[in-house]
Amino acid sequence: NPAGGDGGQFVGRKPEQRADLVRFGLEDRQLQTGKAVIAHHAGWLRRYHGLEHLAFLFQEIEAHADRIKDLPRLTYAAWFHDAIYKSWRKDNEARSAGWAQSALVEMGADAELAWRVHMLICDRDHAGGGHDADDALFLDMDCAILGASAEQYDRYVRQVRQEHVWAPGGAFRKGRLAFVSAQLDRPAIFHTEPYRQRFEAQA
Repeated sequence: NPAGGDGGQFVGRKPEQRADLVRFGLEDRQLQTGKAVIAHHAGWLRRYHGLEHLAFLFQEIEAHADRIKDLPRLTYAAWFHDAIYKSWRKDNEARSAGWAQSALVEMGADAELAWRVHMLICDRDHAGGGHDADDALFLDMDCAILGASAEQYDRYVRQVRQEHVWAPGGAFRKGRLAFVSAQLDRPAIFHTEPYRQRFEAQA
C-alpha cells in the first residue's frame, strides 16, 4: 500500500479511486485534477514527499478539525503543497502554489479561497510559524516527523537521501546539518501546544 497501513480516508491502495477533490462544493470533472495530484505524489523519486506523507496530513487535519478556522484552505493546501516536488529545484512551492490556485478556480472555488491556499503554500515559514493559528498548525503537521520515534526519523532521513540521490554525500550531509541546526536554534521546534505536547521532547 503506497499510503501506508493507516492511509486515511483520502488516499488508499488504489489512488485513482480516492482522488476525489470534491469537497466544499467544488467540481473535479472525471477526477482529472485529483488523479494528477495523486500521480505526482506517486512518482518514482517520491520516497518521503509522497502518498504516505499526504495521507498523514489528511489524518492530522481530520484529528484537529475542531481547531481549524479555515478547513477548506488547509485541506487544499495539503493536497497541493508538495504537488510539484523535484529535489534539485528551488521553486517547488511556488510552482505547487500556482497549480493549486489555477486548479481550484477551474474547479469552481472563489478567487479568495484559491489565493489563500496559494499564500499558505508559498509562505510556509517554519521558523516564523506563519501568519495565523491555522498556518502554525499546518506547519506543525508538515514537520511532525521531526518529533517521531528514532526508528521513524531514521527512515525519514533515508527517504530524503534517496530523493537527493543526485547530490554528493558531503553536500547532502552539509545541507541536512544546516537544516537540523536551524530547527534546534529556535526556542521550540513546534508552534502549537498540541504538537509540542506530542513531539517536542522527542524532537
